[in-house]
Amino acid sequence: MLLLLENTPVGAARLDLMGDETAWVRTVAISEECQGKGYGRMLMTGLEKFASQYGVERLLVNAARDAVGFYGALGWTVVESGGENPVLTKELRTGP
Repeated sequence: MLLLLENTPVGAARLDLMGDETAWVRTVAISEECQGKGYGRMLMTGLEKFASQYGVERLLVNAARDAVGFYGALGWTVVESGGENPVLTKELRTGP
């Protein structure tokens, strides 16, 4: 996914569909000058909606340690805290 601001890319993320109602979120990035302005939240909201359209019920991400708070504020939960990049998950609402 690509987040554009007035036709200028400000953020991007990749979604790997795993085929079992689960998807991994990869390479989430917001340009440095646009960080802290809500664009990361916008990108993740769009990614969640997109994933839901493909029947995804659970998202996973290997987050950088300094991004765990960002994901936590969006409703993600740490499921594995060991290692360099903690694993977080978020259950998506299904249905109408």
